[in-house]
Order: sequence, then C-alpha cells, then structure tokens
Amino acid sequence: MRAQYIKQVEKALHLPRRAKKEVIRDLNEIFASALENGESEQQVAARLGAPHEFAQNASEQLGAAFAASEKQNWILFGAAALAIAAFILYGAIRANMAAPGIIGQAEAMTTIQIAGGGNLSLIFLVIGIAAAVFTAVGMLRAIHKKRRY
Repeated sequence: MRAQYIKQVEKALHLPRRAKKEVIRDLNEIFASALENGESEQQVAARLGAPHEFAQNASEQLGAAFAASEKQNWILFGAAALAIAAFILYGAIRANMAAPGIIGQAEAMTTIQIAGGGNLSLIFLVIGIAAAVFTAVGMLRAIHKKRRY
C-alpha cells in the first residue's frame, strides 16, 4: 500500500527532480512516523488523501518557490547578456576611434581641436561593468542559497 501510494504521488508530481526527491523523502518519513505510532498504512493514506491530490498540493506549494527561482535565473541571464553586449560595443567603438589629435584619419598631428562630443564608449563601459557586477552578485547569492537549501 505504502509503496504504491508513494509511486503514484511521484508519478503525479510536476516538480524538478530535486524537489521530487524531497517530497518522496518527506512522504516516507510521514509513513514511518505514523507506523511507529500505531497507525496502519491504509489510515495514513486515507489521512493524506488521494495520491494525485497530495501531489497537486505539494506541487503548488513548492512550485511557487521554483517559479521565483526560474524568474531570477532569467534576470541573471539578461544581465549577463547586457554586460556582454555593452563590452562588445565598448570594444567596437574604441577600435574605430582615431588617436587623440588626429582628425579625419590624417597621418600627422594637427592643431585643430574638436570641442564637445562626449565619449560614448565610456557609457557602454560603465553599463557593462554595472551589469557584470549585478550578474556576479546575483550568481553568488543563488549559489549561497542553494548551499543552504
């Protein structure tokens, strides 16, 4: 009865493998504890409800936590992509910049100076660094959270 009930719950769970293992471990502990206290397997199964209902409740409770984790992963992926794109743009702009004092790709220095025109490459560099730091901090927090879990 116990093995059949647990097998049906496992089949009905819609969770990642790690979460499934936790639910099954907890379910085994529930059965073991109840049996130690004189309850039969049939009584435990009746108290827990139908296997698919138990699985649905467990999936709903744990699913919200995993949905938040998935959202966090996508945010980190987006920040990493932004950092990479910003660094590529920074490099492309810097590669196409003429050396200071050279105008129009001249081969010699001139005394003509161009005023204004901010350095767009620095903006991309700052964006890239900020996105990289955000990604690194987010990844470290996720790793720390998984170790605690």
